[in-house]
Amino acid sequence: MSKDSEYQRILLDFLGLSAAPTDELIAEILRLLKKRSYKKGDYILKMGEVERNANIVVKGIVHQYVFDEEEQKTINITPRGLSFNSLKSYLGEQPSVEIQEALTDVEIIYLTKDDIETLAQRNPQFSYLMFKLYEKILYDRENRMFLLQNRNPSKRLRLFHENVERANLILQDTPDKYIASYLNMNPQQYSNEKKKMLKQGR
Repeated sequence: MSKDSEYQRILLDFLGLSAAPTDELIAEILRLLKKRSYKKGDYILKMGEVERNANIVVKGIVHQYVFDEEEQKTINITPRGLSFNSLKSYLGEQPSVEIQEALTDVEIIYLTKDDIETLAQRNPQFSYLMFKLYEKILYDRENRMFLLQNRNPSKRLRLFHENVERANLILQDTPDKYIASYLNMNPQQYSNEKKKMLKQGR
């Protein structure tokens, strides 16, 4: 499979999560789509930069985090096939407090904010598609906020498996220490909870 064919398949799979786009719309999106590669450890977005893209991972894992009193806090982990951006920076056109880093070698495809807005203004189906995508993003974030409110780490881990749609994708290749941070646990705590869950056959 050629790279362009792979990018198209990943885009179709991603968009198909929300609504089935027409061939004409797919062709228009592909025409505007841009690609970029990063080596492990590279920054995709640095603190203080303004987010101007909506990205989909086609290879690797992206780690999104902030610093809270000099402690690194994971706010998102994005594996292959899923989207990411610093939404607050993107919407407000303000410097990001979020950092995006390649946990592995990473390839992404993306649309710029200008291209998204142009497409949305002239194509009602694209506007609807974006609306459904943002619904899913908000739903995912609400589920994560709900699980983080639980002080019981066992329950947090259970809710992560049960309610966070991207859980299985995140767990495939992400090192445990990042999942622990994502769930507001230290690595030892997460390791213990994972062992308990495995013993219970979950």
